[in-house]
Amino acid sequence: MGRFRAQPYAKALYGVVSDRPDGDLEAAVDELAGVAQAFEAVPDLQRVLVVPTIPPETKTAILDSVLTQLGVSDVIRRFVHVVQQHYRTAHLADIAVAFREVVDRAQGRARARVESASELSAAEKTELVRAVERLSGSSVVAEFEQDPDLLGGFRIRVGSKIFDGSLDAQLDRLSRESRIEQG
Repeated sequence: MGRFRAQPYAKALYGVVSDRPDGDLEAAVDELAGVAQAFEAVPDLQRVLVVPTIPPETKTAILDSVLTQLGVSDVIRRFVHVVQQHYRTAHLADIAVAFREVVDRAQGRARARVESASELSAAEKTELVRAVERLSGSSVVAEFEQDPDLLGGFRIRVGSKIFDGSLDAQLDRLSRESRIEQG
């Protein structure tokens, strides 16, 4: 079986939500992420929806019940039903991530993951975000995480780019440079 591509589903949902006069893209991102989390939290739900012996009407009723409990909008409800009808509910998390990326791109926004050796102050976080915005040329939404394995400094990932200002990286560079000079 080939690799699943979530992008077409994400782009289709973006088109539907953005074309609606009441289309709140951020709410749709959050709702779809919530549905994906529910599916990951309850693997049996996923299994029930793919069992061939369960009638499609029963699967639809089960899915409707779950979506009602989650309080999702009609747009997301219809979208999840389409995903289920295409036997892609196992990929809801991938679709949710791809949808967030499509929305971010459309909004001129980038996501950054910042790992630091110690807890950063609010001022340090703000300054790091501003620096990344200058480098990337777009607004940045950053997630901050403490990594006790870092000796000091920070590591920032924006998409596939990594800006490594950690002490670990500096020591590694010094080590490589000294080997080159000796060798």
